[in-house]
Amino acid sequence: MKIFCKAILFLLPACLPAQMKHEATPVGGMEAMHHAAPVPSTSLTVTGLDGKTQTYSFEDLRSMAHLTVKVHNMHSKADETYAGVPVSELAKRAEPTLVSGDKGKIKPLMLALVFGGTDNYHVVLTMCDIDPSCRNGMVIVADQQDGKTIGTDGAFKLIVTEDKKPQRWVRNLNSITLKAID
Repeated sequence: MKIFCKAILFLLPACLPAQMKHEATPVGGMEAMHHAAPVPSTSLTVTGLDGKTQTYSFEDLRSMAHLTVKVHNMHSKADETYAGVPVSELAKRAEPTLVSGDKGKIKPLMLALVFGGTDNYHVVLTMCDIDPSCRNGMVIVADQQDGKTIGTDGAFKLIVTEDKKPQRWVRNLNSITLKAID
């Protein structure tokens, strides 16, 4: 486990886009991080291990099979219902041989998925995090909240169920990048 955690910490800076910048502002001896203002997401780009990309529009994702999940959002202190495409399905489309069983040299547990929002907020999950046979929770790219389009959080939002807090959720989701962990 320690090796895996070190690999994630080592890999994380390489996974983040070069344009991601933070401004540090001293606040009472502490430095505060400021992210770019959010821009509503309008499309989702999925990048496979080979660097090939697939870009999905709102209509593209709406035409795919959806799951509905119910979660309690600790930030808003409300129960919410989201509908969207399982991330495992998008990963399968980006890397069909890795997910379908012909794993080649890379084992699924040695893969990370980097999810990015338009405000440069990023979350890293493993293949196990998105695999329903590996964990009880679901990870979806939601395009609906409570039966309506998401609206203020862009066209897409990453939802990770079973987490106590929505810290791994990404509003205005616009990218998913698969990365191999050496």
